[in-house]
Amino acid sequence: MELYRTGDFQAFDILYQRHSGRVYGFLQKKVNRELAQELVQETFLKIHRSRHQYSSQYPFLPWLFAVSRNVVLDYFRLNETKLIQRSSTEITETLSLGKDVFQESRNEELALAIKGLPENQKRAIELRYMSDWSFEKIAGEMDTTVENSRQLISRGVKKIRSILQGGGK
Repeated sequence: MELYRTGDFQAFDILYQRHSGRVYGFLQKKVNRELAQELVQETFLKIHRSRHQYSSQYPFLPWLFAVSRNVVLDYFRLNETKLIQRSSTEITETLSLGKDVFQESRNEELALAIKGLPENQKRAIELRYMSDWSFEKIAGEMDTTVENSRQLISRGVKKIRSILQGGGK
C-alpha cells in the first residue's frame, strides 16, 4: 500500500489481486453475492480515493476491512433513507394503515419505527418491500427458513403498525 500511496499504480493491481477475495468473503456475509461484488468494487474505489490518508505505521489489512465495513454501513444507511423516503401511499398500503391515517408528518415517526426494529426484522423488511424479494430469496439471503422470513417480516410490520397507530413500542 505504501508503494501505491507514493505513486506506483501497479501496486494497486497487486493489492486488488491479493485481497479482493477476502473482501468479497467478508462482504458476502453481510449482503447477497451480487451486491457483495459491487461493494468490493466500491471498497477498492474508496481505497484509491483515500490512498493519501493511509499511514504505513498501521497494518494494511485492518485498514482495508475498516473501509469495507464502512462501505457496507454506507450502503445500508442509503437504503434505509430510501425506504423512509418511499411514497407514503405505498408504505401505508404495505402496512395496511389506510391513506387517511398516514400523513406527511408521520414520515419521521415511520423512520423512528423502522430504526427501532431488531436488525434481522429491519433487513427482512428492507429486502421484501424495498428490493421486492420473494420470501424464498429472503430466506436464502438470511440463512433461515421461508417460514421464519415470513415471521420476521410479519413481526416487524406489526411493530411498525403498532408504533404508528400510537401503540408504543
